[in-house]
Amino acid sequence: MVRRWASLAIPVAMAGSASAQQAVPLLAPGEALVQVSATGEVKGTPDIAILAVGVSADAATSKAALAANAAKADRLVQALHAAGVADAAMKTSDLSVRPRHPSGKDGEEGDAIIGYRSSNRLSLRVPVDRAARVIDALGDAGASEIDGPTFAFADPDRLTGQARDAAVRQAQRRARDYADAFGLKTMRVVRVSERSADVDAASDIVVTGSRVSAPVRPGEQAVRVTVWVDYAMTR
Repeated sequence: MVRRWASLAIPVAMAGSASAQQAVPLLAPGEALVQVSATGEVKGTPDIAILAVGVSADAATSKAALAANAAKADRLVQALHAAGVADAAMKTSDLSVRPRHPSGKDGEEGDAIIGYRSSNRLSLRVPVDRAARVIDALGDAGASEIDGPTFAFADPDRLTGQARDAAVRQAQRRARDYADAFGLKTMRVVRVSERSADVDAASDIVVTGSRVSAPVRPGEQAVRVTVWVDYAMTR
């Protein structure tokens, strides 16, 4: 699928004047600048699921809270290893320990410290076909929160390249169309720029502590590349 962008400008500004030469220094005398843009879109089924998992522990001292939290986090890591997740696919995204305060009648926390809470959060990248098994393993290991998944491609460059090819072909067609309409000849490319993006990557949050497998359906995700191409043309 290719989408057209309406950001087309054909300032038939010949490079003979001083102002035109300053604005478009790459144009030769007698050339006109034709600017076109196009967007190429390719869809695919993501094969990577990205999850965030957390555990927390309360204790009377910060040291004890950190130790209790470390034990819980270690159980998560062991469960992930048993589910086939490698260390390289796990990354600590947050580790904290904070004092706990009593809540007053008005809902505001008091100044006294009644203990400490330590939290640990991991970010995971797992194959989509293993995501349900990993979520179940985390629930069984005592995860207090599981967020995600969001989806990605293991090889995004392949789809990005296909989307780029589609965008470039469309830009070339548009340049020829405008050259024909205005009696110009396509001569050379002066400048090319692009922007790429993955869209529809997010999904609903999954939270589970049961032994019932959570369904993970990646659906389709689009990869888009927009190119801007400046052509120098002559009559």
